[in-house]
Amino acid sequence: MSERVGIAPGGVGSLSGARFIAVMTRVLALLRTEAAAQADRSFLWLVVAFAAGISVFFAWPFDPPVWTGAVMILGGLSLLALRRRLAVALALALMMFGLGHTAAQLRTWAVDAPLLDHQVGPFQLRGQVVSADKRPEGNHVVLAYVLLPGVSAANTPRAVRVTLPASHGLPVVGSRMGVRAVVGPVGRPVAPDTFQFQRFMFFQGIGASGFAVGRWYPVASSDSTGWPLRFHAWTESLRRAIGDRFAALVPGEDGAVAAALINGEQSAIPQSLQEAYRVSGIAHILSVSGVHLSLLAAIVFFVMRRGLALFPAVALRTDTKKAAAWVALAATGSYLVISGMSVPAIRSFLMVATVLAAILVDRRAISLRNVGWAALALMAVYPDAIFGASFQMSFLAVLGLVAVYEQSWAKASLRNMDGSLDIARAVLFYFVGLVIADFVAGGATAIFAAYHFNRLPTYSVLTNLVAAPLTSLWIMPAAVIALVLMPFGLDAWAVQVMGQGVALLDAIAREVATWPGAQVHIPPMAAGAMVAAAVGVIFMCLWKGRLRWLGLVPVAVAMIQPFLTPTPDLLVDDSGRVVAVSDADGRLAIRPSRAGRFVREVWSERFGVSATPWPRLARNAEAATAPALGLECDAGGCIFSRNGKRVLIATAAEKITAACGQIDAVVTGVEARNLCTAIAIIDGPALKDNGAHAVWLDAAAVRIKTVKDSEGLRIWSRVGQQSDDGDDR
Repeated sequence: MSERVGIAPGGVGSLSGARFIAVMTRVLALLRTEAAAQADRSFLWLVVAFAAGISVFFAWPFDPPVWTGAVMILGGLSLLALRRRLAVALALALMMFGLGHTAAQLRTWAVDAPLLDHQVGPFQLRGQVVSADKRPEGNHVVLAYVLLPGVSAANTPRAVRVTLPASHGLPVVGSRMGVRAVVGPVGRPVAPDTFQFQRFMFFQGIGASGFAVGRWYPVASSDSTGWPLRFHAWTESLRRAIGDRFAALVPGEDGAVAAALINGEQSAIPQSLQEAYRVSGIAHILSVSGVHLSLLAAIVFFVMRRGLALFPAVALRTDTKKAAAWVALAATGSYLVISGMSVPAIRSFLMVATVLAAILVDRRAISLRNVGWAALALMAVYPDAIFGASFQMSFLAVLGLVAVYEQSWAKASLRNMDGSLDIARAVLFYFVGLVIADFVAGGATAIFAAYHFNRLPTYSVLTNLVAAPLTSLWIMPAAVIALVLMPFGLDAWAVQVMGQGVALLDAIAREVATWPGAQVHIPPMAAGAMVAAAVGVIFMCLWKGRLRWLGLVPVAVAMIQPFLTPTPDLLVDDSGRVVAVSDADGRLAIRPSRAGRFVREVWSERFGVSATPWPRLARNAEAATAPALGLECDAGGCIFSRNGKRVLIATAAEKITAACGQIDAVVTGVEARNLCTAIAIIDGPALKDNGAHAVWLDAAAVRIKTVKDSEGLRIWSRVGQQSDDGDDR
């Protein structure tokens, strides 16, 4: 029978083997086809390797040896000797990886300066003002050339940031000032795996922070300042004057928003309005970034090119396209200066400048290669910017938009057969483009917004569909006209027109923020999940072919991770004054206290606020309980019970001694090592040395993670003590 159908003994196995070989042949053919299609993406993947090198430098748990980057570069050079295509590709990737690692290391060495390791003051602090920013919670002033009592010149920080009461006003940048102040070390993270404030301030050149205990006063000085500081002082005065002009012509909160769109100063905007912008999903409009600079460049470029075309003598003798690009470049550069030159603004300027430079050298203006050059330039100068929400979200949004733009289906002709502009088609294309752009940019950045801000605006797409044309067709054109006319004193009408558009934008933000379910809280996401999401998004944008959709796998994993990772059962800050426990949904109930306002705000935003409050002792009551939280409290502290474990959160030493044999852990702000032999003791010295603690109560054990565990032993975290001013951040 087997001979008649042609199947020899063992034929089933042979047939399966043949099928396997056929499948593998098709897979290998697909891989070869897909790999061949990536030839024009080589530079972009090298930029990714550069970014990976930076990321690995900052991921080290300790400061890496000085030769680490050089070894990677030399390893890449040695692979080039093999002269094989794969070896050359790996060699170039390894070399770019090493260059990224080295760039981060060089930047760290360049900004390294002494860090204050103890509190000083109150004392009379004097110095030169290098920056001054308005903030709702208090004005931030950075002083250089300071003298600290009891601190040698070699150990004095290069710059100190002091918080002044908002009602005391701001000094002029470049001047000298004095103030009675308390200064101490820069604050550590408020919980494990949260924002590393020490690292951020380190790369700002700030080695200490503090707060004023009196009014500041000007200090006369005969010392001449260098031209960089004088130029900075001039631009700051110009920036403030422009902002004041806009705020004066458009009174109230609308004027504050109008000023912020020009000079980036958001402090005058009421907190309720800023929150409305965040909840409605249009907070990016308030910060000077890619939206503003690209709109400005587009408006200036279009007006200049069309304007020059009106003069035949000029149009026939010059390249109006390149001339318009030069003017747009100058305009965006000027706008960068008056906006305060923040890192997001610089990043956006580099992107716009790259596009304009492509026009000047007759290259395609909008391309992924240009995005890569802009990212590479910024990372080479500011490697630490890679961890900022602005860098990540802006570049990934642009990457997604340009990747879609390069698809043939995303391009459409806006002209009729006779060459005339089809107005209806152009309008339709504009609004369809807005929807697509919103979905693409929102989809590319949603996970990163969740990672950094722990919330997602539900109606972001809908709100931006209205806010984007309002900003690009009304507000920003009026702003450009106002800036052009301002030197001649003819800007009032343009500013007021802009103000009317801003008023409508404010109304939209406030209205959407009141809608039910306007935002969704997202539990904390691990850094590894965020990296996986970034890899997935980048892969989908850069890879050409059907395999690009494999990038959805790490993105899906990153989306799921926050909901599968248990929230700490208990959190305590590094002072021991702020303590919180989580409920069944992972949201926090924070112990009532006036201490640690900043810590409370960050914890509430990151984990959410429990509907069950921490129990308060009523007058003349001996105890208070919250069964849903597992808390039993009295005058000496609280017992926290979960999963068979009991933790004493003590405010009195007597309570620790009395409960010692009945508990598994102690949390207190005082020293408790000699008071109890519980399994885990989190007391004042432990908090001072290791920072804030997160505790998980498992049936088998009490697990603890500290800030010291998460931040490692890096050069910016070498000072392990936090200032008593826990709110000054």
